[in-house]
Amino acid sequence: MGEISSWEDIENDQFFKQLLDIDSKKTDVSQLLSVAQQLNKLGQAIEVLNAELQKQVLVNHEDLLSQATWVEKLEGVLFIMQSHIQSLLSAVERLRGKIIDPFNRIEMQTIVLARLHETSDLLRRVSRMQHLSKRLNAQMSSITQGPDIVKAANSLHELEQLMADTDLNGLDVIADDQQAIKTQRATVQRIATHTLTQGLQAMDRTKVSMAMQVFQNLGIIGSAVDTTIESTLAEIERISTESLDVSFVTNPDFGKRGAPGRAAIPSPGSSGNLRTRIWENLERLFQDTLYTQCLQIELLQRILLEHHMKGFHDLSEKFWDRVNALLAKVLIERAQGSSFVKQALEGEYPKFLRIFLDLSKRLKERSHSIGIYGIDRNVLLPFENAYLSRSVSRLLDPVHNMFSGEGLPTHDEIDSLIRMITNELSVSLVDDGLSTVVSRNVGKAIRLFCLKCEQSVVTGGEASQVIDSPTTGQQTNVTLANLLHYLSSQTNRVIANLAGGLSSEGGVVITTALKETDELTKNLLAPLLTSISDAIESIILTMHDDSEFKDTSSPLGKEIGCSLYMRELQGFILRSVNTFLLSYKNQVVVAESCKAVASRCIELFVRHACLLRPLTDFGKAKLLVDFAQMEVAVTPLCRGGQMGLLEQQQYRILRALKTLLPLNPEQMVEKILEGQGESSVSPSLILLHLFSGAPPELASPHQSAGWSVGRLSQWMDSHPSERDRLALCSGPLERYQLTIRQQNLPSFHPLFPQMMKLANLREHSSQ
Repeated sequence: MGEISSWEDIENDQFFKQLLDIDSKKTDVSQLLSVAQQLNKLGQAIEVLNAELQKQVLVNHEDLLSQATWVEKLEGVLFIMQSHIQSLLSAVERLRGKIIDPFNRIEMQTIVLARLHETSDLLRRVSRMQHLSKRLNAQMSSITQGPDIVKAANSLHELEQLMADTDLNGLDVIADDQQAIKTQRATVQRIATHTLTQGLQAMDRTKVSMAMQVFQNLGIIGSAVDTTIESTLAEIERISTESLDVSFVTNPDFGKRGAPGRAAIPSPGSSGNLRTRIWENLERLFQDTLYTQCLQIELLQRILLEHHMKGFHDLSEKFWDRVNALLAKVLIERAQGSSFVKQALEGEYPKFLRIFLDLSKRLKERSHSIGIYGIDRNVLLPFENAYLSRSVSRLLDPVHNMFSGEGLPTHDEIDSLIRMITNELSVSLVDDGLSTVVSRNVGKAIRLFCLKCEQSVVTGGEASQVIDSPTTGQQTNVTLANLLHYLSSQTNRVIANLAGGLSSEGGVVITTALKETDELTKNLLAPLLTSISDAIESIILTMHDDSEFKDTSSPLGKEIGCSLYMRELQGFILRSVNTFLLSYKNQVVVAESCKAVASRCIELFVRHACLLRPLTDFGKAKLLVDFAQMEVAVTPLCRGGQMGLLEQQQYRILRALKTLLPLNPEQMVEKILEGQGESSVSPSLILLHLFSGAPPELASPHQSAGWSVGRLSQWMDSHPSERDRLALCSGPLERYQLTIRQQNLPSFHPLFPQMMKLANLREHSSQ
């Protein structure tokens, strides 16, 4: 082991560390050293510490001497202070003796004075209590008079305040008074309750106000109002339960119940009377009981507010909400407990709704509070859903039955459906909301009828042929269309009759559904009208085969008659209308659908008239006659004849072109250029017409493209843009111009400059 030569060695030595550090958990080094070695180390350490102490004393001897001197001075000061403290303690003891005795005497006198004050106050309260008790006894002796009960309540209130502020229990002098006060309070409260009941029943503001003042003086206004509300609701529940109790309804003396488990079952034939009694009871419940009780609570609320009693501003509203909740509970329970009640409420739900609405209307008219007595749909919802489910079944079942057989429906079957629609709408007029929902159900029935008719429609060639007499399939389609029209007209008559009561939304719903009948009729007519339109186009195309338009040998003075193709067209249109279209009863839809056919017929005629080439002067005169005959040809397709034609854009083009054809090319082009943007005739039509007088080297657009006249017509149908049509006509003109220049000919044909004026309009055309 090393020698200990300085205090740092002592500090770092493991042996001394375990002696100096009590919490050290290091290995016990002393067990490794012998006793002699330990003693040796301790001796060395002591010597080192002695040497260090001597060193520190030598270094700091002046400070040590100074501190020793100050210690002696401090001891002298402390001795002086001790003598002063002893003197102070003696003075404090003398002063304490002078203060404690007076304090004890004052404290005792204060306690005596406080007790005297309490005794005096208690005596004063007892005296006041006895005085009030005597006055209360006097008031109680004449309590039948209104003001006395209010005064008695005031006295009771003051007495209770006296007893509440001070503990008067155990005083024999007032024991009898206290017992009498409890009895008199109960009496006053009972009389006030009776007065309130009488006042509400008689709607007597004075009695109700007096009772409320009594309750307010007694400090039980809140509990009194709550008790009144609860008793009112209990009475409503009792009456409503009895009103819908089959046993009670069938036996008005139903106070004596039968044996347990024995239910009152209506006798055979009495179910009608039972239902009548149930509705009479419901009428009384709503129009008498509920109406009266709501008015009573309304009166109670107004009086409470007049007396500035807080917390009652929404009393009527809360009461009405609780009445609705109570009705919902009772109605569901009674309906679940009796099939008669359930059938009555669900089967005649509009009647039940009317009773409820009448109550709400009467309350709103009588009440000063607007918006309180609304209808809670939660009360009605279970019965409304059941009724609407039955309603939609009653409306849809006749439609299913109509189409269940092999034949088509008859007018009698549709009349049966109309009667059902009328009945359902009529009973729903009690409420706009119910009327709207029932109208939606009517709309479903109409749409189902349309769907069934659509499934029965005959399609294919049998339905669209226009050559022979109407086929069986076409007759079937006519029958379906007429049935649709009959249903629509009869339903519209029902709506007109109910216009004063049917909700506007309901009327719109049914009218929207009826539009589907017209749409289905249009779909039935579409294949037939398409065939008629195709046949018309085929007939018009034959004008290009009429040699009289190109014959130069015919003199202008020759009598000009109608062209053969025009006669054929007139005969075909008239026969098609009479044979295939007149049998449709819905002529409004037929006329509307035929407008497109008439417009298409005029458009094709005008187009092919401008494509005739060559066209002699006689041919032009003959064409003008055909223009006049075209008006006669399409008149059967237009409702109102000539007036119907005037509504069509294509007819105005026909008339405008008829006035342009007699003009020479220069005048014709000038008219078009002057009226560009306003004229009914498009420049492309005039340009096509001018090709009829052009030389052979200036080919028509379809000839230049190698097309037939029919293909050109198809191209024009798919290219309605005026820019595209003028561009097509410009191609032959540009080729003609190039040919003339290549052949170095001196001039163009006189028509060419006029035609170029029209062709150049494509640069300014937006369509």
